[in-house]
Amino acid sequence: MNALSARLAPNWTTAAGAVEGILEFLGAPLPRYAIMGLTGHAWHFHLAERAGVAALPSGPFEQDWARAVRRYARTGLRWERFHGDADAKTGAIDWAVERLEEGVPLVGWDFHLHEFGVVYGYDRGADGFLVDDSLTPQVGAIAHWEAWPSAAIGRIELFAPVEASESDPVEAVIESLADAITDLASDERANTGTAGLERWAEALESDMEIDRSGNAYTIQVLQAARMDGADYLLSLRELFPQASASLAKAERHVRDQLQTLAPLITLFPFPTGGHGNVNNPGLREAAANALRRAAGHERNAVAAMRAALEALRREQVE
Repeated sequence: MNALSARLAPNWTTAAGAVEGILEFLGAPLPRYAIMGLTGHAWHFHLAERAGVAALPSGPFEQDWARAVRRYARTGLRWERFHGDADAKTGAIDWAVERLEEGVPLVGWDFHLHEFGVVYGYDRGADGFLVDDSLTPQVGAIAHWEAWPSAAIGRIELFAPVEASESDPVEAVIESLADAITDLASDERANTGTAGLERWAEALESDMEIDRSGNAYTIQVLQAARMDGADYLLSLRELFPQASASLAKAERHVRDQLQTLAPLITLFPFPTGGHGNVNNPGLREAAANALRRAAGHERNAVAAMRAALEALRREQVE
């Protein structure tokens, strides 16, 4: 058995929680809001739909994970990625074991459940990884290689820190804001960003089936992520006075969005989803209205972020 002491940090966005836990283990800790803001997890949103059902729980994970290597480097460490389907499992295990033996914990996907966790060791005798994820306290640390990746997912995602990143801190912030604007404002990508919030409202206004648990889960992930996003913007106000006014506006609009979304957590509590609430026409209409207002606040936040980004770029040129 080979084991390290890295563990998952609490976060509805479990990929960021795994990154946080690994940074702490490696002696390079960052606050949760900084990790969420720098990596872009604070601004991700995707409404998952399949076979006529909307708000599936897979939404928070439906993103381009190839970009994570570049974005995670803003945390102060350079990262590498192993990805593939179930046929790549043998290579993935060898890749992971090599790094674990070097004292490097991993961010990994789809072990005890379809979430991210920290891979902190392996056990040849048990033929599995030692994993800390949301279910570890209930089912134990061993994630057997035989059952990984799950048949339902069939996808392998592993990330490992390599060395200190050469990323310039100011440039990292500028890039994080540019990516935030892209993630929120890219209407051409179906169900993503602010457009995804409006698509969610459309689904609620129609007779489309809404996944009860997935709907509740998506709300929780979104609300928690935007809370960290608001705190990230607040921290930038203090670091970059030349963009402080615009960053303050962006932060205010994100907090307005949070206030607008807050009643949905009570209306559709996780994990039950509010039982019959998701099928009640009046409550669905109220939720749709809240999502449209939240989308409006988000668009205002994006406009303010653009102004802040322009101010920071001007400062760089001068």
